Amino acid sequence: MNKIIRVKRNELKYYISFGEYIILSNKLKKILKKDKYCKNEEGYFIRSLYFDSVNNKAFHEKMAGVENRKKYRLRIYNFKDNKVKFEIKNKNNNQIKKETAVISRKDALQVGKGELDVLLKYKNPILNKIYCTFKSQKFHPIVLIDYIREPYVYEFNDVRITFDKCLASNSSKLELFDKNASMRKFLNKGLVIMEIKYNGFLPLWIRDLMQIRRFKRCAISKYCLGRMAL
Repeated sequence: MNKIIRVKRNELKYYISFGEYIILSNKLKKILKKDKYCKNEEGYFIRSLYFDSVNNKAFHEKMAGVENRKKYRLRIYNFKDNKVKFEIKNKNNNQIKKETAVISRKDALQVGKGELDVLLKYKNPILNKIYCTFKSQKFHPIVLIDYIREPYVYEFNDVRITFDKCLASNSSKLELFDKNASMRKFLNKGLVIMEIKYNGFLPLWIRDLMQIRRFKRCAISKYCLGRMAL
């Protein structure tokens, strides 16, 4: 399970109306494939457990618009998952670098309780980095974020277009695998988050298809939105 994943891409985010989402997703269905993890029409479930320092470093840096910043999260796609992604999301202006390691379900539960020493047995450089940061800056679990993601992919330039819906958060009971957690919806009714990720440049035909010029690009953080709602 000593797997390391590093992804570096440009990322654009937009708020769009539900009606605009229907129009755009119907266009994409005719041209692009959904990613291999998407097994149904609606998309797939994502739950992230975010961590922050005692002085809320990640939250305040995002709200202040700091260009170089990091977020840390555990991520699952199913309450039956036996493997959990531990991710560092590095943000530098438009560019995102994501560093991912995989840990067991049992160890993810331990980390959620503050038992960080379980990370050391993996001898994984990403997990070692997380361990040192969490220990030195006293990071702890702070909010759960749930949503449904509908993803489309185009292999050239690793283009990935996603629509995130049904966003909800909880900060009172931070159990990653609790499917009965009381989650509170926090995105304004009728809005969907559209994300466009790519390497190098975004093909012009995709820009035109997605009508990007119509939409105002936004600095959207599901982590911060979920926390502010609570």
